[in-house]
Amino acid sequence: MDEALLPDGSIPSAQVALRAGARIIADLHLAPGGDQRTERFIAWCDALVAESVPQLVVMGDFFDTWVGAKQTRLTGSVEVLAALKRLTARGTDVLMIPGNRDALMGAAFEEASGAVLYAEGFVAELPAPDGGLEHGRVAFVHGDSLCTLDTGYQRLRRLWRWGFTRWLSRRMPLWMARWVAARLRAQSETRKAFKLDDQKSIRPAAVAALAAASHASTVVCGHAHDARDESLGEPGADGVRFVVVGAWEWRDDLYGVDARGRLGACRA
Repeated sequence: MDEALLPDGSIPSAQVALRAGARIIADLHLAPGGDQRTERFIAWCDALVAESVPQLVVMGDFFDTWVGAKQTRLTGSVEVLAALKRLTARGTDVLMIPGNRDALMGAAFEEASGAVLYAEGFVAELPAPDGGLEHGRVAFVHGDSLCTLDTGYQRLRRLWRWGFTRWLSRRMPLWMARWVAARLRAQSETRKAFKLDDQKSIRPAAVAALAAASHASTVVCGHAHDARDESLGEPGADGVRFVVVGAWEWRDDLYGVDARGRLGACRA
């Protein structure tokens, strides 16, 4: 696969207007059954209510695995979904982009959490201080579609989006779905150890291709875990702004939209 050739259907088409005060996080990898990290997120999520945060954008891999609608019955998942529901009930819009770990999210997740799913991300306009919109568009995606040299993973990515796979996940017993997910994850980690860094990484040409296809000047993603904010292009020329939101760690690795409509790193 040519590194600039994006997977079919991976260019976001949904349009969203982000508001000043929006928070952006990525790659929480919450345990479906709950743990201390889950408890920290729930506490942080509840604190957002008091801050009147208008929007929370989650850039994928919210859960470490999401095996289908039956996961809404697991204790840790129930508590996390209830925390999101409290947040949305009090006026915060939760915009959720599924990642490679939770690509099977669907209607059951939306109903239990109050969040809105954007299967392939969305394109946003940022607010201007005068109440209008800043000139420039921002494409938000998880980031796995930008690893275009990893042809093996891209085949697996298509599998998760296949209608039969999603149909099967709704009917498979929970214990079996979790066993299959664990097996697939172990195989993926084994194969990843033998892949070259370039093969596993987000490709700059793919970022540029996504920006062009979305008519966006900025691309924001997660997936890579290591935060970065840089310009892709020749020195001295206007290039694509490329932002990777780092893997969520309590109050660190948080992006947001400030009162002037600027996108940047922030603290809780």
